[in-house]
Amino acid sequence: MADKKITPPKKTAEKSLHDEIHQKLTAALSSFKGALGEKKFEKKLKKASKLFIEGIEKAGKKIKAKKATAPEKSAKKPVKKTAKAPAKKAAAKK
Repeated sequence: MADKKITPPKKTAEKSLHDEIHQKLTAALSSFKGALGEKKFEKKLKKASKLFIEGIEKAGKKIKAKKATAPEKSAKKPVKKTAKAPAKKAAAKK
């Protein structure tokens, strides 16, 4: 039983990210704390950090989806187009 590896659950990593974002938003928006009041300010910061994390998760999923579906382009070289000679007249005027 002591040999089992304990991996931290996803929630702890998510919680630490949430706390970090909350601290940064608090530092950036501290000037509005007096206008809103302590309780409202904390509620709004909590909502904002939650929305911010959801946006980060969606962006991560889009990047993973693009990497999975993007074909490799290195196998085929682009063909260079050369300038064509001007077309000759079909029949000379006589």
